[in-house]
Amino acid sequence: MNKVLLRKIARLCAGLLAAGALAVWAPPAAAQDASSVDASSTPPVGGDSGGGGFGGLFKDFDISFGGFLRLETAFSTGYENPNNERGDPYNGVSVHRVPGVPTPGIPLTAFVVPNPLLATDVVRPLAPSNNMFNYHTVRGELEAGIKINSNLNFIFRARALVEPGHYSDFNGASLTGTNEGGITGGDPALYGGAPNYFQYRVDGDKHPNPLEIAGPNYLLYFPVAILNYTNGPLNIRVGNQQIAWGQMIFFRIFDTPDGLDLRRHLVLGKATEEYSDSRVPAPAIRIGYQITDSILVDTFAEKFQPTMYPNPNTPYNVIPSQFTVHDRYFEGNYENKINYGMRLTADFGQYSAGLMYVRRYNPDGIFRWTKSNVNKDFPIVSSTGGVNTLGVVENTLALAALTNSGSRLAQTPVEVAPGGVYSADEWFHYAAQVRLNGIGALNSLINDFEPATGLLLADPVTTYSAAHNELDTFFTAAGDSLRGHIARDYFREDDIGLNFGYVTEAEPGSIFDQILVHLEASYTPNRTYTPIDLGQNPLRQHEWTVGLVAEKYQRFSEAFPATYMVFQALHKTKSDLFGRSLQGYGGTDTTAAPGVAGGANYFVLAGIQPFPASIYEAYAAILADPRGGVLAQPGLRWKPRGDITVEGFYTYINGHLGNPNRNALSTLDFADEFSLRLTYQF
Repeated sequence: MNKVLLRKIARLCAGLLAAGALAVWAPPAAAQDASSVDASSTPPVGGDSGGGGFGGLFKDFDISFGGFLRLETAFSTGYENPNNERGDPYNGVSVHRVPGVPTPGIPLTAFVVPNPLLATDVVRPLAPSNNMFNYHTVRGELEAGIKINSNLNFIFRARALVEPGHYSDFNGASLTGTNEGGITGGDPALYGGAPNYFQYRVDGDKHPNPLEIAGPNYLLYFPVAILNYTNGPLNIRVGNQQIAWGQMIFFRIFDTPDGLDLRRHLVLGKATEEYSDSRVPAPAIRIGYQITDSILVDTFAEKFQPTMYPNPNTPYNVIPSQFTVHDRYFEGNYENKINYGMRLTADFGQYSAGLMYVRRYNPDGIFRWTKSNVNKDFPIVSSTGGVNTLGVVENTLALAALTNSGSRLAQTPVEVAPGGVYSADEWFHYAAQVRLNGIGALNSLINDFEPATGLLLADPVTTYSAAHNELDTFFTAAGDSLRGHIARDYFREDDIGLNFGYVTEAEPGSIFDQILVHLEASYTPNRTYTPIDLGQNPLRQHEWTVGLVAEKYQRFSEAFPATYMVFQALHKTKSDLFGRSLQGYGGTDTTAAPGVAGGANYFVLAGIQPFPASIYEAYAAILADPRGGVLAQPGLRWKPRGDITVEGFYTYINGHLGNPNRNALSTLDFADEFSLRLTYQF
């Protein structure tokens, strides 16, 4: 990170802290431990917080170490991820393709008439697979706390993972001898060979995350590496860190500073861990000030780091592998952007309240069509060895203009290559699955990349049948398939939040006593979403997100510790649980997405029951989408001795209780699995 960026971060934090202190000024409270500022994200090291400054720098010097080794395995009881090449439901299935008749220069009538004389049958040539494992890694963590004096300590955590990669998976190199000449576009480390489990790579930069070391099968990074200074009511943290502003199961309302690292276990880890294992760390400055015993202001400024999605053809990949992604984090100069924000919290007996403001780049990003820049002609020989008539037509038209069809295709978002989309049926199936409009996506591909698309005889359409004919025309011309190319960009947004809390009072020991009721709401004006047609301009909408939480500890028996119980409800006005626009909902294999009205709602029930002496702990979490989806996760933890833990939990997902494309959870429907963790602590 450059010096200019560091100075920007420092000035922003200082300004935000001053603003918060002036807005709610009061005499300083008594000295307080560093853990008062979200200790959930760092190990509690460095006890006394009294005065003394740097006078006796090493007066109370102390070092502590700890860590663990863990084997994590998830046994699949579902089916193969359909977003992977070998999980595509069209593998090995014969599909009848019927090209249409183009009508150049006559808008809205193109490809309405089918051409059965050029109809062919195509079989997606990849063999299906059925893996026993979704996930298996060896993981190690090391924590170190170095107490320099009563005010200053260094907190460090290193995390290393190794993924053996023993799956029945797809290798891009296996298609290099096919008719189209293999997969040419995109980063070869992601698309040209075996799956790459851990490297986050973007166009123009192989190491966009400066504080991690990664290869295809290993990852080493530092969730926490901070210098922590505490003096009375003041706490300052400088270094690589995670900023946890939320403690909700499945939901993130106030928890906006950091994106998520989804490369390992997606969102299918232990639900009750509340994303503590997934937030993306970033170089940051964080300042907390305890204005009074009841009021705390907390500010931060950090280097923008995006959410990291699983790479193509890894077990939990969520972007269909028929499409090549060009992440513009480096080329768009986003690596030099900063996020900043402030949170103010107050507790007054039974009541609490909070305010939050974060100005950030949305870490999820948005996706749109982009030029493939792959100069590869339509083939003149079909995959069966005969003449590819439509390929000959395209090449002849290009030759007449003293050019070639490949140079025209390079200016469009498609590439003639295997492992792409093979038929209109496959196109519409996946458009509905990823919440896009299949007709709109075709039209934006054509309209946004003129004149190249027009020179290839492509023309926008208005009906499903015409779109179906046109798609089959170009898939047939490609010999087998076309791969799509999409870009990922990031946009600024302002997140404004407000929360209120109340602790009930009833008969002591009763079920209604000491329930913590918490209401959170956030408003984001002009939030950007991926357009449902993958057009060049992001979809912008104002969004409200409102959550209600009721949680309680209740002791049902003197022989057992108290049971933790929680109920949550979430309402989002414009997007689903994963940030996708609701306008892309409701499509099917034969109809374009009409969208859904009324926002999206989700409900959670969860509980944790420790057993005597904490040898066992049972827990369960249920997430429900009223439009037809449910996720249930029961689990049991066993601690046979202090340094060994055995933990297992089962994740059941059903997104087909209604139209699967009208609820969020069908996206994960494939991932029913039993997860097992074996941990040794030291």
